[in-house]
Amino acid sequence: MDQDNQMDFNDPSVSPENGIQPVSVNSDIEQNNAVNFQQPQKKQNYMALASLIMGIIGIVTACSCYGGFIFGSLGIVFALLSKTEDHFEGNAKAGLITSIIALVLTVVVMIAFITWIVMDKLSTGGAFH
Repeated sequence: MDQDNQMDFNDPSVSPENGIQPVSVNSDIEQNNAVNFQQPQKKQNYMALASLIMGIIGIVTACSCYGGFIFGSLGIVFALLSKTEDHFEGNAKAGLITSIIALVLTVVVMIAFITWIVMDKLSTGGAFH
């Protein structure tokens, strides 16, 4: 660096009274190079969201045999299709769990319904009585 271009900050002629302000070179460089970085926005995974919605609808319609199976199955399919880079997104995990719960509830309701029909027929003397 050139010695003539450097300013001595300890020099008494460099003072606010003389109209000369010392400037820190590092702070100017830091201000000029300051860049606002933003995190990349995550794209919404609509398949994962659809899986969550189908799982919730499947739980609600678990009492009707067809609704629980249809929506629960669709929820599982959508959750598996939304899998990205060997991991599930939060909505996909929730959709998969709610869809499995919907299918299990549907099976339990069907077994209870069939058991109720069979017990009712057996208590009245059989199916052909």
